[in-house]
Amino acid sequence: MATLYELTGKYLDLLNMAEDVDPTVFHDTLDAIQDTIEVKADGYAKVDKEFAKDEVALREEAQRLSARASSIGNKRRLLKQNLQDSMEATDTPKIKTDKFTIYIQNNPAKLNIEDESQIPAYLTVTKHVIDNAKIKQLLKEGKEVPGAELTVGRSLRIK
Repeated sequence: MATLYELTGKYLDLLNMAEDVDPTVFHDTLDAIQDTIEVKADGYAKVDKEFAKDEVALREEAQRLSARASSIGNKRRLLKQNLQDSMEATDTPKIKTDKFTIYIQNNPAKLNIEDESQIPAYLTVTKHVIDNAKIKQLLKEGKEVPGAELTVGRSLRIK
């Protein structure tokens, strides 16, 4: 059986030859191609529905695994914090075993800004952000916005 791509090509070729072909032969051939395209389209829709189910199942599994990874990460942080608290309480900066060396070190300095309004202007960066919603609204109202335009795409729906 021909592929959808091949059937589409045959359909377009037939339309180009419409004036040169006997009307009865033209309509019979056109009907056959359209029937075959409908069968292919039905198959495509079935495959799409299977893919949709698989996609949902995989996203749910990914969500479950992400939640599990997050839970394990929280347990690791708690475990390490408990060990650090114990080492600090007993004034033990380093523990060396056959398999591990465990020690407490100072982290890099962290910046804490308590009041942004007191920071001098020369130490700040101004960032321009495009307001997409406002531009879209203006264009829909028929106003001109240089450097922007509305485009409407098309997509396939299978019900």
